[in-house]
Amino acid sequence: MRGEIYDWIKLKVGNGITTRFWTDNWSPFGSLRRFLANDSNFSLGVQDEATISSLFRNDHWLLPQPRSEKQLQLHAFLTTLELTTEEDCYEWEIGGKISSVYSTGDVYRCLMGNRAPVPWEQTVWIAGGIPKHSFLSWLFILNRCPTRDRLLRWGLQTPATCVLCNSTAESRDHLFFACPLSWNLWSALAPRCGLNPAQQWTDVLARLRPLNSRNWKGRLTLLTWQCCLYRIWQERNSRLHRNIFRSHDALLRLIDRQIRDRLLSYRDTSPRLSSRMMQQWLA
Repeated sequence: MRGEIYDWIKLKVGNGITTRFWTDNWSPFGSLRRFLANDSNFSLGVQDEATISSLFRNDHWLLPQPRSEKQLQLHAFLTTLELTTEEDCYEWEIGGKISSVYSTGDVYRCLMGNRAPVPWEQTVWIAGGIPKHSFLSWLFILNRCPTRDRLLRWGLQTPATCVLCNSTAESRDHLFFACPLSWNLWSALAPRCGLNPAQQWTDVLARLRPLNSRNWKGRLTLLTWQCCLYRIWQERNSRLHRNIFRSHDALLRLIDRQIRDRLLSYRDTSPRLSSRMMQQWLA
């Protein structure tokens, strides 16, 4: 991607001391080495490591007379360039937008192009969320976690039954929340957010989709749902790989403590939001 990204990184010329004449993207022509490559005398007698400031002396550019149309364009641009006492600096120019700050989101959108938003975007990537919870929720939305039904489809030899209830075949839809243990958790937590709980995966998503994490009640509900997914999956793996079992009450306490800690973390930036969410949670 170097060739494409090169055009996004502009060097704003100040005093020209650090701006490399041939390789930096400081002119509208991009890399001058590439721009003048087809000229028979493109080197212009300028050394490879020459900087802009080294080529400007006594208000005069130390370049030979232009001998091609491209060299003439370069000379015309140089007549408009004024060196100052400020230092050279880099800027990002992505999609016509210039910024001195790098944005991962802008770069990603530019590389991937415009895509239609997925319906679950606001359900997964919530404002003020817990990153590891959002990431795991994203994997489950796409059904990419190694539940036993998927392991069996991959040809691995493993029991089919759910690790948590040991009675029904394990799948994403069973874990959330057809499994008795997970349903007991979710049915106890959802009402604390003012949500009528659903047991089927598709029904749960249908009720969560209209919620907006910019709204305090929506954020609390989505935080709780994601935390519930995370703790259920963690408990499943703990039982499977470490033979450690926690009770329903212990899991409820873990989730309750994590939600409280998250709500308290909002106090510095948004005390009213933190207070309203905590009042709902403790009601």
